[in-house]
Amino acid sequence: SELTYTNILTIIDLSGFPLRSKDRADDAPLIFAGGPTSFNPEPMAPFIDFFVIGEGEDVVVEIAECIRPIKHLSRLDRLKAVEKIEGVYVPELYPFDTLPNGQILPKIGAPLIRKRVVDSLDGAKFPTAYIVPYTQQVHDRLSLEVLRGCTQGCRFCQAGMVTRPVRERSLKNIDQLMRESLEKTGYEEVSLVSLSTCDYSRPLQLIDQAARQGRESRVSISLPSLRLDSFSVEMADKVADIRRSGRNFAPEAATPRLRAVINKWIPDEELLEMSAEAFKRGWKHVKCYFMIGLPTERDEDVEAIVDLCFRNLKVGKDINPKARIHLGISTFVPKPFTPFQWAPQINMEETERRQKILDTGFKKSASIKFGRHDPQTTFIEGLITRADRRCADLIETAWKNGARFESWDELCNLKAWLKAIEQTDYDVEFEFRERDPEERLPWDHIDVLITKKWLQEDWARAKQYEYAQDCRAGKCHMCGVIDKEQELCSHMLRNQRKGRIEEKKWTPPPLPEYIEPEAVQRIRFRIGRTGDPRFLSHLEWMNAWIRTLRRARAPLSYSQGFHAHPKINFAAALPVGEESQGDYMDVTLKDFVHPSDLLERIKQTLPEGFLALGAEDIPLRTPSLMSSVSGIDYNLFVEGPSAEELEARITALMDSEEVIIQRKVKNKQKGRGRKQRRAPKKTAPLNIRPMIYGLALGECSDERVTILFTTLLQENKLAKPKEIIELLGLDPVSTRVLKCDTMLEREAVFAVQ
Repeated sequence: SELTYTNILTIIDLSGFPLRSKDRADDAPLIFAGGPTSFNPEPMAPFIDFFVIGEGEDVVVEIAECIRPIKHLSRLDRLKAVEKIEGVYVPELYPFDTLPNGQILPKIGAPLIRKRVVDSLDGAKFPTAYIVPYTQQVHDRLSLEVLRGCTQGCRFCQAGMVTRPVRERSLKNIDQLMRESLEKTGYEEVSLVSLSTCDYSRPLQLIDQAARQGRESRVSISLPSLRLDSFSVEMADKVADIRRSGRNFAPEAATPRLRAVINKWIPDEELLEMSAEAFKRGWKHVKCYFMIGLPTERDEDVEAIVDLCFRNLKVGKDINPKARIHLGISTFVPKPFTPFQWAPQINMEETERRQKILDTGFKKSASIKFGRHDPQTTFIEGLITRADRRCADLIETAWKNGARFESWDELCNLKAWLKAIEQTDYDVEFEFRERDPEERLPWDHIDVLITKKWLQEDWARAKQYEYAQDCRAGKCHMCGVIDKEQELCSHMLRNQRKGRIEEKKWTPPPLPEYIEPEAVQRIRFRIGRTGDPRFLSHLEWMNAWIRTLRRARAPLSYSQGFHAHPKINFAAALPVGEESQGDYMDVTLKDFVHPSDLLERIKQTLPEGFLALGAEDIPLRTPSLMSSVSGIDYNLFVEGPSAEELEARITALMDSEEVIIQRKVKNKQKGRGRKQRRAPKKTAPLNIRPMIYGLALGECSDERVTILFTTLLQENKLAKPKEIIELLGLDPVSTRVLKCDTMLEREAVFAVQ
C-alpha cells in the first residue's frame, strides 16, 4: 500500500544509508522493491535503486545469481547488469521527459518494462517453513495461494487486471504444500487465498480435500475471497466449523446502475437470497462491503446502501432475531492499470459528507455495525497512487514532518502531510482530477499485458452502463493478454472447461463424523522464558506453545463443543515483562508418548527465549494447575539503590502489621446493543501483608542487587511483584522480574534436562 511509503524511508534511514539513491556511496548495496504498488513505481523512484515489476518467485533468484559474481563492481555497473533481467526497472537508467507543467513522464517510444509472469504455480517456490511470529498478527494463519489472477473484470480492481492470466495450483500440489506447511509452522488455521476461490476450476474437490485434511490435522479452513453468489455460501458452509460467526459479501454498490458501471452485476433479490441462506445455515451475521465515491455516484446511490442493508437485516431477523449486519465502507481510489484509472477521486470533505449520510441512516438500528475507512488515509493514498516522480518530494517532506504509520488510524499523521503539501507546493486538485483518456500517464512505460486501448474502451463501456461477462465463461474480450501469453490463456480456458466437466461427474465420498479419541495421558512440563519473549502477552505466550507442540507432533487431545481447542493448561498467567524459569504447563494427549521423547522434540522446535526444562507423567485426573498453585518464588534484580538502603526499606515493610494496596477489580458490562459498555475499573483496598512470606536481600554487587521475594496463597490471592516494586520505591522499567518457581500443593519433582 502507498500508506507504507514513509516507513520504507524509515527502514532506509535506520539502515544508515541516504534516502535518495543518487546520494549513496558507490559500494552501497542495491535497494529494490516490488509488489502491487510498484506498477506505478514513480513516486518512490528517487529512493529505490530498481523495481521488480510483476511476480517475484523466479526473478528474485535471477537477481541473486546476477549480483553474486559482481558484488565488487560499482553501483552503476551492477544496475546495468540487473537492468537486463526481464521485469526489472531501473529508474536511473530510463529516459524521461519533463513537460512544461512540471510533470515527469516516461519518454514516448522507450522500451516497455514487461511484467514477470510465473508460468506454473505448481513449479513456483513456496516457503513451507516460513517464519512464524509469536506475537499476534492480523492474519494469524497459514495463507496458501490456490489461484492467481481474476477475469471477473471489476473495473475498480487493480489486482484483477495486473495478475492476468489466471493460473492455478493443482489439487495434489495444494495438498502437499498444506501438509508440509502445517507440520513446519504449527498453525491451527489455513486460509485458501485468491482473488476469488469460487473461480477455481474444481472448487468442490478443493473444498472437500481441504476439509478432510483440516479435520485430520485439527485445523480450521477459511475462504476469505468468495464470489457473490449462492454457490459461495455452499462452499463456505462446507468448511465452516460448528461455531459460525459471519459471512462476507462484497456487492460494492447498492444500485443496479452503479453495479453496471463497476461491472459487478448482481440483483438485490439474489443478494437477499444469499443472506437468507447464510442465516438459515446458522451464520450469526453477514458482513457487506461497499464503496463510496465510485465514478458517476450520486447521493441516491449512497442512500441505497442504507436501504439495502435494512432490507438485508429484515431478511436475517425473520430467520434469527439476533441477526446482525456488519459493514465495511471504503472510499474509491482510482488505481493505475484499471479502466477507472482516468476517473476523479472525491476529496476528504466530500468523503466525510457521504459517510455522514450513511451514519445518519444506520443510527436507526443497533443491529447494524457501521465500519468505514478513515477519510484521512484515503486522502493520503490518493495523493500518491497516480502521481509522477515529483511526489517523492512530498513523501520525503511528510516523513521529515513525522509521518510514519499512515495505515494505522490511531497513528495517521495528517498534519504532517498537510504541512508537506504546503512546503512542496503540491497540487492536490491535479492528482484528484479526472484524466483525459488520451493523456500521457506516469506508468505508460510499464507493460502489464493489458493494452491501454482496451482499458480506454472499457472506461467508455462503464459510462454507457455496459456489463462484460467473465471471459472464461464467454468470449475473449481481447484485453491484450492473449496476444502476449497465448499458451497461458489457452491453458486457462482448457483447464476451466475440463474442471467444470469433472465437477459435474464428481461425487464427494461421505465424510465420516469425527469423534475425538479419549484422552490417555497427561504430561506436566516445567517451562519458562527469557529475553525478548518476556514482552509477550499471556495469549501470545499460550498460542506460541500450542504451535510449538503441534510442530513437535504432540498427539494433542481436543475439547468437544462449539470451538474445539487443545487441552493445555498453565499454572498462572505471566504478566508482560516477566521472565520465568519456574512455570508449569499440563498437556493432555490422545496417544501415549514418553515424556522425555516429547520434551526433546519440543526443544528442537522451540522459539528462541522459550525454555522447556523438564517433563513427567501425571495422573489424568490431577486437579488443574491453576487450582494447585500455593505460592511463587521470585527474584527481583534492582539497579540504583544501595543494598543498605534496600535492606532498610525491606525491614520497614516486613515489620508492618498491615500493607494496604489498591487493587483493581473487574466490572460487568452495562447496557445492551450499541449502548453496551464496560464501566471503568474500580479499585478496592487489600492487605497483602499475609501473602508476603519472604522478602530479603540476595546476591549483591556494585551493578545490581537481588531481592528474594516469596508469596503464599491467602484467600485465593497472591501478592504481585509489581506491588512489591511500588512499595519499595523501585523503578518498574529497570527492575527485572524472574519467576524462580511455582509452588504446587502436590509438588512434582523435575530433573532439569
